[in-house]
Formats: sequence, C-alpha cells, structure tokens
Amino acid sequence: MDTREEILHILDQKGSILQKDLWKELSIDSSKCSRILRKLEKEDLIRRLEIVVDGVKTFKIVPADAEIEEEIEDEFNLEAIMEKMEDLTGLPPCFGCSEYDCEALNCIKLEVWFLRKSKID
Repeated sequence: MDTREEILHILDQKGSILQKDLWKELSIDSSKCSRILRKLEKEDLIRRLEIVVDGVKTFKIVPADAEIEEEIEDEFNLEAIMEKMEDLTGLPPCFGCSEYDCEALNCIKLEVWFLRKSKID
C-alpha cells in the first residue's frame, strides 16, 4: 500500500486526524506529508481544515465528503477560557491549569501572567 492509500485508509478508519499526528503515524517527515496531502486535496479526496490546538495552528484532515461540524477545539479552547477567567477574576493561570506536574518557578504561563500584571498595575 502506498502512502496515499495509507492516508485514505486511516481517514476511512478514524474519520479525521490532525496532520501532525498523521505524519508521525506514517513515519514520514512533515514536508512529505504536506506535499501528499496537497495533492489529495487538489484531487478532491480530502479536505484540510485549519484549526488551533493548544495555541498552535495545524490542520485537521478529513475525507472530502465528510460533514463538517463546527470545530469543538476552537469553541472550547481551554487556553482562551483560562485567559478570560484571569482577566475577569485576576487569578493567576495556576487556578485553572491542567498541567499537574508544573513547577511554578519554571512555568511560562505564570511568568507571562506576572509580567502582564506588573505592566497593568
């Protein structure tokens, strides 16, 4: 089975997959995966939907005939909710953080929060 067929088979099995997960699953480099996906997209076999996951832009790959629902990742963006909560309550990001093994002294989110607070106050 060639890589194109493997991609279509994966989509048939899973329904959708993030582009970064696809190239890892296929054990190919990201640029090769992108080239193949662009060709499949031009042939109307797949669609690449631009989404944001964990604050990083990526693509969700779906079959061309898939029904597209509004992206839950975009609607329920935990990072955006935490930022809004910080703005409303003034609480540090640790209050709603999901990284349980985080160390406060090495936390980038907490450092950014302190820098923002020091500029506001």
